[in-house]
Amino acid sequence: MVSSIRRPRTNMDGQVHQPGSWGQARILLVEDDAAVREAVETALAALGWETEGVPSGEEALAAFGRSSVDLVILDLGLPGLPGIEVLRQLRARSEVPVLVMTASGGLDDRVTGFDLGADDYVVKPFELAELERRVRAILRRTTGPRPDDVLHGPADIRLLLRAHEAYVGERQVHLTPKEFEVLRVLLARRGEVIPPDDLSVQIWGYETFGSRNYVEAHVSRLRGKLAECGADGVIGTVRGVGYMVR
Repeated sequence: MVSSIRRPRTNMDGQVHQPGSWGQARILLVEDDAAVREAVETALAALGWETEGVPSGEEALAAFGRSSVDLVILDLGLPGLPGIEVLRQLRARSEVPVLVMTASGGLDDRVTGFDLGADDYVVKPFELAELERRVRAILRRTTGPRPDDVLHGPADIRLLLRAHEAYVGERQVHLTPKEFEVLRVLLARRGEVIPPDDLSVQIWGYETFGSRNYVEAHVSRLRGKLAECGADGVIGTVRGVGYMVR
């Protein structure tokens, strides 16, 4: 029996209510009570969110280091590494939003959690509908969706504009700020041949005046980094004219 949460409402066929297509997010759930963890994980998965549940702070930090996460739901009452310390270490490494769960609703606990960077707080026992609303509110605030936040390209390239991050599939491409801007301009004007002078004006603020070596150098390094991540040949050259992404 799960004593710390209540099961989600179902329809007459026993099916959990399904939301719309918004919210394809990845959630890390840290909860040592196996029954609670399973119930929350199942409920979140039924609502369309990819959820990984782990029972300890140590495993949470390891899982967080392995892959990107959009939200951490963190129980403070963990054995071994305390939840407060997990929150402290997460904040030292990332601005990922954290929703804290605890059996204690005392003001001191909430203040401590917020002081360490928690984004929201839920006290056990809670309704899963309440947890869903809090998760939705955090994800809307921190991940969108807004059409101008992400630029997509061929070979599963994604530019996260607000985070200033580039990915090929799930693999992050580590770009300098100028390399990121070169790729951003090429993707924003996909299908168009962009002369080096245009790139230079948009990114550096002045024309090349016939000396295009630094533009070529940035494009060359960008091509190499994309190729290492599986996106070889994405940036084409039209000889004598410029560069383009088809």
